[in-house]
Amino acid sequence: MRALFLEYLQVLKTDYANEIGCVAGQEDIEGFPENYRALFIAKIDGTAVAACGVKHINDRDCELGKLFCRPVGRGHALGRRLTEKALEHARRQNYERLVLSTEPVMKHAIRLYRDLGFQDIEDYSCGTGGCSRFMAYDF
Repeated sequence: MRALFLEYLQVLKTDYANEIGCVAGQEDIEGFPENYRALFIAKIDGTAVAACGVKHINDRDCELGKLFCRPVGRGHALGRRLTEKALEHARRQNYERLVLSTEPVMKHAIRLYRDLGFQDIEDYSCGTGGCSRFMAYDF
Protein backbone atom coordinates (compact mmCIF):
# COMPACT_ATOMS: atom_id res chain seq x y z
CA MET A 1 0.00 0.00 0.00
CA ARG A 2 2.74 2.42 0.98
CA ALA A 3 4.64 1.61 -2.24
CA LEU A 4 1.55 2.39 -4.33
CA PHE A 5 1.03 5.71 -2.55
CA LEU A 6 4.68 6.65 -3.01
CA GLU A 7 4.47 5.71 -6.68
CA TYR A 8 1.38 7.90 -7.00
CA LEU A 9 3.28 10.86 -5.53
CA GLN A 10 6.16 10.25 -7.94
CA VAL A 11 3.79 10.15 -10.91
CA LEU A 12 2.29 13.48 -9.81
CA LYS A 13 5.76 15.00 -9.65
CA THR A 14 7.14 13.57 -12.90
CA ASP A 15 4.07 13.43 -15.16
CA TYR A 16 2.05 16.40 -13.92
CA ALA A 17 4.46 18.71 -12.10
CA ASN A 18 3.67 21.74 -14.25
CA GLU A 19 -0.08 21.09 -14.39
CA ILE A 20 -0.95 20.20 -10.81
CA GLY A 21 -0.82 22.64 -7.95
CA CYS A 22 -1.48 20.08 -5.23
CA VAL A 23 1.62 17.88 -5.53
CA ALA A 24 3.18 19.18 -2.32
CA GLY A 25 -0.12 18.88 -0.46
CA GLN A 26 -0.25 15.17 -1.22
CA GLU A 27 2.89 14.36 0.74
CA ASP A 28 1.18 13.23 3.92
CA ILE A 29 2.81 9.83 3.76
CA GLU A 30 4.79 10.44 6.96
CA GLY A 31 1.69 9.68 9.02
CA PHE A 32 0.84 6.60 6.99
CA PRO A 33 -1.14 4.52 7.76
CA GLU A 34 -2.34 6.10 11.01
CA ASN A 35 -3.78 9.15 9.25
CA TYR A 36 -6.20 6.93 7.28
CA ARG A 37 -9.43 5.46 8.62
CA ALA A 38 -9.64 2.88 5.82
CA LEU A 39 -7.35 1.59 3.10
CA PHE A 40 -8.40 -0.29 -0.03
CA ILE A 41 -6.18 -2.23 -2.38
CA ALA A 42 -6.84 -4.05 -5.64
CA LYS A 43 -4.73 -6.91 -6.92
CA ILE A 44 -4.37 -8.70 -10.22
CA ASP A 45 -2.92 -12.20 -10.03
CA GLY A 46 -1.85 -11.51 -6.45
CA THR A 47 0.03 -8.32 -7.28
CA ALA A 48 -1.13 -4.98 -5.85
CA VAL A 49 -1.91 -2.62 -8.72
CA ALA A 50 -4.34 -0.01 -7.33
CA ALA A 51 -5.20 1.62 -4.03
CA CYS A 52 -6.94 4.46 -2.23
CA GLY A 53 -7.61 5.56 1.30
CA VAL A 54 -10.25 7.35 3.37
CA LYS A 55 -9.30 10.01 5.90
CA HIS A 56 -11.43 11.50 8.65
CA ILE A 57 -11.91 15.26 8.32
CA ASN A 58 -14.70 15.98 10.79
CA ASP A 59 -17.94 14.41 12.04
CA ARG A 60 -19.62 15.23 8.72
CA ASP A 61 -16.89 14.66 6.13
CA CYS A 62 -14.29 12.10 5.17
CA GLU A 63 -11.87 12.36 2.28
CA LEU A 64 -11.00 10.03 -0.57
CA GLY A 65 -7.23 10.13 -0.95
CA LYS A 66 -4.60 8.89 -3.33
CA LEU A 67 -6.74 6.90 -5.74
CA PHE A 68 -4.09 5.41 -8.02
CA CYS A 69 -3.84 2.55 -10.48
CA ARG A 70 -0.62 1.35 -12.06
CA PRO A 71 -0.71 1.16 -15.86
CA VAL A 72 -0.83 -2.66 -15.74
CA GLY A 73 -4.11 -2.47 -13.82
CA ARG A 74 -5.86 0.05 -16.02
CA GLY A 75 -8.85 -1.07 -18.02
CA HIS A 76 -10.19 -3.31 -15.24
CA ALA A 77 -12.46 -0.70 -13.59
CA LEU A 78 -10.32 -0.85 -10.45
CA GLY A 79 -10.57 2.89 -9.83
CA ARG A 80 -14.36 2.64 -9.93
CA ARG A 81 -14.43 -0.40 -7.67
CA LEU A 82 -12.07 1.16 -5.13
CA THR A 83 -14.05 4.40 -5.09
CA GLU A 84 -17.26 2.43 -4.60
CA LYS A 85 -15.65 0.64 -1.62
CA ALA A 86 -14.64 4.01 -0.18
CA LEU A 87 -18.22 5.25 -0.60
CA GLU A 88 -19.57 2.13 1.12
CA HIS A 89 -17.16 2.62 4.00
CA ALA A 90 -18.09 6.30 4.40
CA ARG A 91 -21.78 5.46 4.38
CA ARG A 92 -21.34 2.69 6.98
CA GLN A 93 -19.41 5.10 9.20
CA ASN A 94 -22.32 7.57 9.04
CA TYR A 95 -20.46 10.36 7.27
CA GLU A 96 -22.66 12.83 5.42
CA ARG A 97 -20.31 13.14 2.47
CA LEU A 98 -17.10 11.88 0.91
CA VAL A 99 -14.98 14.73 -0.42
CA LEU A 100 -11.91 14.79 -2.64
CA SER A 101 -9.51 17.19 -4.28
CA THR A 102 -8.09 16.91 -7.78
CA GLU A 103 -6.97 18.95 -10.76
CA PRO A 104 -8.66 19.60 -14.13
CA VAL A 105 -5.86 17.74 -15.94
CA MET A 106 -7.00 14.51 -14.25
CA LYS A 107 -9.80 14.09 -16.80
CA HIS A 108 -10.26 10.31 -16.39
CA ALA A 109 -10.59 10.63 -12.63
CA ILE A 110 -13.04 13.52 -12.89
CA ARG A 111 -15.17 11.56 -15.37
CA LEU A 112 -15.19 8.59 -12.95
CA TYR A 113 -16.19 10.79 -10.03
CA ARG A 114 -18.98 12.44 -12.04
CA ASP A 115 -20.27 9.04 -13.20
CA LEU A 116 -20.46 7.92 -9.57
CA GLY A 117 -22.44 11.02 -8.52
CA PHE A 118 -19.80 13.40 -7.16
CA GLN A 119 -20.55 17.11 -7.57
CA ASP A 120 -18.25 20.14 -7.59
CA ILE A 121 -18.00 21.95 -4.26
CA GLU A 122 -16.07 24.82 -2.70
CA ASP A 123 -12.60 24.20 -1.24
CA TYR A 124 -13.08 22.15 1.94
CA SER A 125 -9.35 22.10 2.76
CA CYS A 126 -8.88 25.81 3.51
CA GLY A 127 -6.21 25.94 0.81
CA THR A 128 -3.82 23.54 2.54
CA GLY A 129 -3.59 21.08 -0.37
CA GLY A 130 -3.13 23.47 -3.26
CA CYS A 131 -5.55 21.60 -5.55
CA SER A 132 -7.94 23.64 -7.65
CA ARG A 133 -10.94 21.31 -7.99
CA PHE A 134 -13.01 19.90 -5.16
CA MET A 135 -15.82 17.37 -5.34
CA ALA A 136 -18.17 15.64 -2.94
CA TYR A 137 -20.59 12.76 -2.83
CA ASP A 138 -23.50 13.51 -0.50
CA PHE A 139 -25.22 10.58 1.19
